[in-house]
Amino acid sequence: MKLLFLGVSSALSVGDKKYQSNMLIKSSTNRHLLIDCGTDIRHSLYEQGVSHSTIDAVYISHLHADHVGGLEWLSFSKVFIDHKKPGLYISPDQQDKLWTNVLSGGMSSLENEESTLSTWFDIQPISDLRFTWETYPFQLIKIPHSISNHEYLPAYGLLIRGDSKTIFLSTDTRFCPDLLESVYNEADLIFHDCETSIIPSGQHARYTDLKTLDAKIKNKMWLYDYNDGELPDAAKDGFQGFVVRGQAFDF
Repeated sequence: MKLLFLGVSSALSVGDKKYQSNMLIKSSTNRHLLIDCGTDIRHSLYEQGVSHSTIDAVYISHLHADHVGGLEWLSFSKVFIDHKKPGLYISPDQQDKLWTNVLSGGMSSLENEESTLSTWFDIQPISDLRFTWETYPFQLIKIPHSISNHEYLPAYGLLIRGDSKTIFLSTDTRFCPDLLESVYNEADLIFHDCETSIIPSGQHARYTDLKTLDAKIKNKMWLYDYNDGELPDAAKDGFQGFVVRGQAFDF
């Protein structure tokens, strides 16, 4: 399989081609799974020469706009142009909220019917936080991200067993090394969101915290979802480095 980074920037980054941290997985059978679908997805796909028609399914880690803001465009393009619904993988606890809180305002009305999430997406089963795509096993990793009314709202990272390597995509997570210790150890490559802003958001793992991880963990860790501005020397600090837009990894 191949993992392509369509963007590597944070949700708040602005500027030329600073696309949000969405990814594309290509299987050995030439099928394509989109990992999150943010507001600028149509631009980041176009930049990599990828058409909406190429996308077979999408995985959603959580409900922030840089991860779901492009779903209306993707589904409308697939349904109205290609006459085919995209597959949708999302944790069961977020499925209803995706429709009610995010998508229904712009997608609930058709000329002769009131639509639902399944009108636009082929919803795929996830059981015990696991699913299979193109014979490859995917495991959802529940991780703390944001807080609403004193309640943690999680994101769901992915542990993916590919052709040659097992990889971990953190999506969005706070710094929680004890919770993720077993995942860090199992993965051959780790792709971790990394906040580099001066002012902490409280929502993401910060570079200064990730620097404190064991050397053997940092040695297999790539950093993404970083902020605007000058970046520290990740290789000097023991990491693989910062992922750049358009960078691809075989696994």
